[in-house]
Amino acid sequence: MALALDSPDPLEEALARFEALQGYRLELRSEGPGGNQQLRYAYRKPGLVRLDVISPHAGAVLIYSPYSERVRLWPFGLKGPSLSLSPDNRLVKSPRGHRLDRSDVGALLDNVQWLRRQGEGRLLRDITLAGRPVRQLLVRGPAEPGQVARYELWLDKILQFPVRVISHDARGNLLETVWLEHIELDPDFADDVFFP
Repeated sequence: MALALDSPDPLEEALARFEALQGYRLELRSEGPGGNQQLRYAYRKPGLVRLDVISPHAGAVLIYSPYSERVRLWPFGLKGPSLSLSPDNRLVKSPRGHRLDRSDVGALLDNVQWLRRQGEGRLLRDITLAGRPVRQLLVRGPAEPGQVARYELWLDKILQFPVRVISHDARGNLLETVWLEHIELDPDFADDVFFP
C-alpha cells in the first residue's frame, strides 16, 4: 500500500541533510542500457568532485574543480599525463550524459524534487535494504523523450542519504539503476585528494 508523502517529508529531510554536509565519500555502481560503471566518488563543498574509476576504465581519475570550472582527467592514473577539459566534453561525461559538475547527491535530490513539483511523489514503503532501514519513494512527472519521468529512490533512514536510485523515461524504459555503497559522511579528506 502506498502512503502519501506527509510531514516529515523524507525528500526534504535528505535535502537538508545534504545542505548540512561538508562532504562525503562512497562507492557507486551504475547499470543501464548505455553500459555499466563502478566508481569511487568523493565530494567536498563548494563542489569539488573526484572519481576514481574501478570499471570500465580502471585506473582513470577525474577531478572537477568549481574554481577553474574544468575537469582534469588522468586516463592512466595520477602518475600519467592529464588533460584539462570542459565538464560537457564527451570524454568526461558518463555513458548516460551525466556531467561531473552536476553529479553530486544534492543535484540528484534537486532533480527528484523538481520532478515531484511537476507531478507527484509517494512514499511506497519502509523496508530493510542491505541490512539498513530505508524508505522507498516514487516520484513521477512529465518529461521530454529520453529524459527521466520517474524516479524510484531509496533513502537510508538513519543517514538520510540515497542508497539506490532507479530512473525511467515516460514510456517506462529503464534509463539507469544506481547503487551508492560504503557511504562516509563528512570524512576527513587528505589535502591531496582534490589537488594531487
